[in-house]
Amino acid sequence: MSEFRYCPLCAEPLEPKPSDPDRGRPACPAGHFVHFDNPACTVQGWIERNGEFLILKRNAEPKLGKWDLPGGFVEMGEGPVEAVLREAREETALEIEIVRLIGAYTSEYVPGRHTIDIAYLCAVTSGDFVLDREEKSDAAWFSLADMPELAFAGERQALADLRKRAPG
Repeated sequence: MSEFRYCPLCAEPLEPKPSDPDRGRPACPAGHFVHFDNPACTVQGWIERNGEFLILKRNAEPKLGKWDLPGGFVEMGEGPVEAVLREAREETALEIEIVRLIGAYTSEYVPGRHTIDIAYLCAVTSGDFVLDREEKSDAAWFSLADMPELAFAGERQALADLRKRAPG
């Protein structure tokens, strides 16, 4: 069940919409609002250097102490490419460039909060690495073969795709 109970414009209680194409979705009876419980968009940057990839250890819940990729949620009005560049800069102080899209994957950030995770293969263009200690507690470079278990399903799916495409 959605956490939205009232119309954000008129405060009327939402009711299941009776007609198609949005049949059953919570909606304002006056027609002001229909709630779509869509997944949030996230990005992950697979930053490669000499055959190894930068991963970061989470310093907060969810998944405190687990390894994940530089990345995060796409902000309103921001595109996925802009988001991965921003997140890499915020978390590592590195400037990166996109080499190619790895893929898009489904995941769950916390139970019930689903995401679409867009993964990019990236390269460092400039900057000196500085870890954002508020968000991350450690950093390391790993080969695809030696990568520890990653925090989120979308990251693990991207890793599997990278391993399939890896030479050798």
